[in-house]
Amino acid sequence: MPDSANVPFKWNFTTATTKAGLTYVKAYKMKWIPELRKSKRVMQRHVGRLLPDNRILISEKFSADYPEYSGSDWYWGLEKRPVSRAEYLQDFPEPEAADISAEEDDVFPDIDVGLTWAAFEYARLSGITDHLQQAFGAEIGEKLLHLAVYKLAGGTAMKDYERWRETVWMPRRIPMSGQEISEVLKSVTREQVTKYYKLRHDRQGQTWAKIFQTHPELKGRPIEYALDNTSISTYSTQNPDAQYGHAKQNPELAQINYTLVCDQRTGDIVFAYLYEGSVTDTVALSDILHAMLSAGFDLKNNVLVTDRGYASLFNVQKEINLELNFVQGVRKVENSIRAQFSKHRDSLCSSGFYDSTQRAYAFSYDEKWQQATSAGNITVPLRVHLFRLPGREDDTMQQVTACADEIIRLKNAGRIVPSDLWDGYRRFVVEAMADGKPLRRIWVRDQTAIDEAVRESGYFVLRTNSFTNPFEALSVYRQRKMVEQDFYQLKNWLNGNRLRVGPQAVQGKLLVNTIGTALRMMMLTTAKSIEQKNPSLKIPENSLDSLLKTIAHIRADKRKNANVWIRRMISAPRRRCLQLLDLPDPPKKLKM
Repeated sequence: MPDSANVPFKWNFTTATTKAGLTYVKAYKMKWIPELRKSKRVMQRHVGRLLPDNRILISEKFSADYPEYSGSDWYWGLEKRPVSRAEYLQDFPEPEAADISAEEDDVFPDIDVGLTWAAFEYARLSGITDHLQQAFGAEIGEKLLHLAVYKLAGGTAMKDYERWRETVWMPRRIPMSGQEISEVLKSVTREQVTKYYKLRHDRQGQTWAKIFQTHPELKGRPIEYALDNTSISTYSTQNPDAQYGHAKQNPELAQINYTLVCDQRTGDIVFAYLYEGSVTDTVALSDILHAMLSAGFDLKNNVLVTDRGYASLFNVQKEINLELNFVQGVRKVENSIRAQFSKHRDSLCSSGFYDSTQRAYAFSYDEKWQQATSAGNITVPLRVHLFRLPGREDDTMQQVTACADEIIRLKNAGRIVPSDLWDGYRRFVVEAMADGKPLRRIWVRDQTAIDEAVRESGYFVLRTNSFTNPFEALSVYRQRKMVEQDFYQLKNWLNGNRLRVGPQAVQGKLLVNTIGTALRMMMLTTAKSIEQKNPSLKIPENSLDSLLKTIAHIRADKRKNANVWIRRMISAPRRRCLQLLDLPDPPKKLKM
């Protein structure tokens, strides 16, 4: 019998299963119908029955009409067509006894492939897979990645991991009971976590080499790391880091503080730091920097971007003494800053100081600071950039007066003012004597307070030792929304807003959630970049969640006599989503 590779490919083939569970192979041809402007199936023929071992019993009629398909040694091949046994075994080697015994009795006949395959590909290509195994060992590192992908895929309670695992493709089927998962999370130490993030940071040269290929204008500029903090509630009463504070959500629960350092261009998370819930951001910054530098982080090629929550003169001096590059948002409470705004108000309203790209006015001046060195103090210059953001004044005026008027209406009617409204806007109303009625007091607007708030609402300040151009500094600062996106993904999409684990497992649980967040953010960054370059590719509903749900339904079917799954055909919308992630189609044949 001639090898099937030499048989003229005259037919398309498909299978059909009856109600009785019998599967038959059908052959058909496609013909273009001009009137319908599309192709239709024609000349459908019965080929034969498909047996459980994927052998095809070719019918006598079909083999008589097409002698090249005579004989019984035909199998249902990878490309959904009859192939010879030799060709079949090339794609589906006969499983060894160890493989057969390893198969589970409850393996699903079809599984979801797209999302997990994409996640593991991102982990492999970005180095996360290798770094986890280097930091935690091959076994624990692999299990941590599987748990991170579970969280990325929408997993909630860890006890449901096993049920989810049975329905999706993964490079290896690693069973983990709830107890085993708990032991994995408890095994994670802060030292291992720091080692892992050190490996993530050390690959920035490789990462940015690719960025420079498409953005050569960035060469020579420091790599921007955005740093921010969030509070996470915990149900554990035994965690020494958990403290009660002013939580916006779940005030009845203690909370911990969690800081992320994010590469603003890629979305990757290069450091994470857990500390007590009662410590403020300004106090914590020194410890965070110390932890990074003690672990060997070389930050000479980076610029740290922090918001006003970390702003203090002490922190500025700390970053200067550590010879770090920084862009820091500044609180407007500094008297010298207020004086400079008053002095340069005219410039901040002049078109000569306006940038249309950043939509801001700017005025800059120098400050002289002292840096402590081994040879004594030296003078170093810093640049302070003052900004006025047009339109903020009108928005603030509308917001403040509307809320103040609502407080006045409720107060004068003798009604209770909601606590959040009162706390936010009480400074804009005062009691006064009613005109013509000296014994009656009423509530009115405090116009002086409103005018001051409106005037200052458009003001913004940055202090930096890295950017002399104010608009360049503002552009870098605005990109720190990437780390805010990290926290949004962590809390809302990976269910990381509350911890339900004991103190020994906190480091592991946060690491798993953070790796899932990093994968999701790298996917989001890639999709937005490709969408911007190729307008024909659009993120579905402008939502990464919709994109991931779309590719999640790429499915594969289990081969009956081989420990492999065969991916089904990918629809055009799902293929476009893979293109947005800069990924090829998953392999036709997948093994676990």
